[in-house]
Amino acid sequence: MKRAQDTARGARRLDPSSASIIWLGYDAPQLADVMTRGDAQRGAPAYNEFMAGLSATNQNADPHVTAIGHSYGSLTVGTAAQRPGGIPGADDIILLGSPGVDAQKATELGVGKDHVFVGAADNDPVTHLPSKDEAAMGWLTSGPVGVLVARDLWDIGDDDVYFGKDPASEAFDARRFKVDDGPRMLWDRGGFDAHSQYFTPELDPESANNIARIVAGRSEKITTEEHR
Repeated sequence: MKRAQDTARGARRLDPSSASIIWLGYDAPQLADVMTRGDAQRGAPAYNEFMAGLSATNQNADPHVTAIGHSYGSLTVGTAAQRPGGIPGADDIILLGSPGVDAQKATELGVGKDHVFVGAADNDPVTHLPSKDEAAMGWLTSGPVGVLVARDLWDIGDDDVYFGKDPASEAFDARRFKVDDGPRMLWDRGGFDAHSQYFTPELDPESANNIARIVAGRSEKITTEEHR
């Protein structure tokens, strides 16, 4: 709830008509289910039905609509965007802390690559999850260290993650905006903190402001970051 409120408040500084909605219309994955596509594949059509309902009932003739997916939710949004017709009414898509969206390029998401935005903190471990093949080969050879070695051997561009191409990579070719790198998982004892602060103005004002600018339809004002 706080994330939605912070996003709406930030966007209203640029467009007073801005609002945000939390969608919880599917069974979010639990435990080991986060390593499979099943919940995203089942949730995507439900998400698109909800978005179609918004389009049908919105009395604004030309609303600016942004679909936002965080973490596994980015896979759900990405899967929805790749269904026939894409996400109904969506002008822009924001992917935050993403382990991949089951796509190789931003152009596959149906809104044009210039309308796909990515926030990925360098210290967010979820955005660095190795692909399934890399992980499997690494564990078969020598455990966690082997995973890193396998990634170097099989992913030359270092741009594959668990569910496809890294959305923050040059190969995916979305618009990456600046976020705070956040605390390091081990050295700073940050754990997964860097994965959870994208929306929070108190912890990452750069990211929160960029999200608000996109939601308000003012993406020309975002601060950008180089691809990985």
